[in-house]
Amino acid sequence: MKPFQKFHGSGNDFVMIDGREWGSELTTERIAQICNRHLGIGADGLIIIQPVAGYDFEMVYFNSDGSSAKMCGNGARCAVAFAFSCGFCSGTASFLAGDGPHTASLKLTSENEWMVEVSIIDVDLPQVAGARTEIDTGTPHLVILCENPDDIDTLAEGQKIRYSSEYLTNGININWLRVSEDKLRVRTYERGVEAETLSCGTGVTACAVIATMQTGKTDWVVETNGGTLMVTMARDAGTMRNIRLRGPAVRVFAGNLS
Repeated sequence: MKPFQKFHGSGNDFVMIDGREWGSELTTERIAQICNRHLGIGADGLIIIQPVAGYDFEMVYFNSDGSSAKMCGNGARCAVAFAFSCGFCSGTASFLAGDGPHTASLKLTSENEWMVEVSIIDVDLPQVAGARTEIDTGTPHLVILCENPDDIDTLAEGQKIRYSSEYLTNGININWLRVSEDKLRVRTYERGVEAETLSCGTGVTACAVIATMQTGKTDWVVETNGGTLMVTMARDAGTMRNIRLRGPAVRVFAGNLS
């Protein structure tokens, strides 16, 4: 039997595994089965944390279909809380993900909940933030401005874009964004899950960057279906730097897998 924990970050949920406890049994097929909501534990993704030289830990991320991805913002926040509970780090952390090094801080707010802030890589800005804008925040996103994201059929519209000839091979995450004076409203269709998720950390960050390009405001409260996140950043010519994603990470339960 192998131990695991289940976490969620604003409704974006993950199976968390300590790499010191697991060997090479996590094949693509096995990961997809574990993440299956009917035949397994059920999750948007699976995360392995493991020792790596020069950092507190390394985060290895897999989508729910078993495919790998470089980065997941909410997954990273959950990984930091999980790493803390496993003794990898203390109240601050430096960790390595597929898109490079990151830093984080966390504070325990209840027995199974932490407030976690993680750094996001510097983002090269598109020349124009238009009605539909591609942007990479560690994972590629297409941000679509709309009056009301809640009116969107995210599954139908998301699949139409994701499986179009333009994105069929590599896929893309799609975000619908409404910009208001004091906050953002975001919904996300995620590749690898191939459905809407309750929240997406890199997607929220992508939307905040686009909103900053349009308004100049660099501090955002973002509402998702799974809860509220905060994003801050600093603009430097054609790059957004010092991007921080902040929100709760919650341990749901722990168990063992055969």
